[in-house]
Amino acid sequence: MLGFIANEAAAQLVSPIKEFNGNTMGYLLVHVANTYKHWAANFAMQKDLPYVDEHSVKDIATIQKLFNEANELMMQFLDNFPDLDLKITNTVRSGRTITVTPLELFTHMITHEFHHKGQIMTMCRLLGHTPPDTDVIRY
Repeated sequence: MLGFIANEAAAQLVSPIKEFNGNTMGYLLVHVANTYKHWAANFAMQKDLPYVDEHSVKDIATIQKLFNEANELMMQFLDNFPDLDLKITNTVRSGRTITVTPLELFTHMITHEFHHKGQIMTMCRLLGHTPPDTDVIRY
């Protein structure tokens, strides 16, 4: 998906799309990368990594870097939590304490990314592009 955007829609990365409340592809991509930071690093591994302002990133190269960092965080997450049934308890920004397993967190993060990937592909269509098949496994 990032390669497609880099090659076909980079000029429109930060073009507001009214059907998405004026948000941009760039905004959603940074939001997804921040979500990996939030759940894998800051919640589960109790790091204190700063989030990237979704409106500050204007180029696909920076977004690709953020996703490379997210991939590294996920490798650390999986290394730190080989027992997928372990209970992880922490407090979220609202002040609520929650307990989840690494499997639940992993599933949440992946589901969240795929939800937004669909939205980004719809954004590409609204901007006049035919998005590629983004299935992980093709038959």
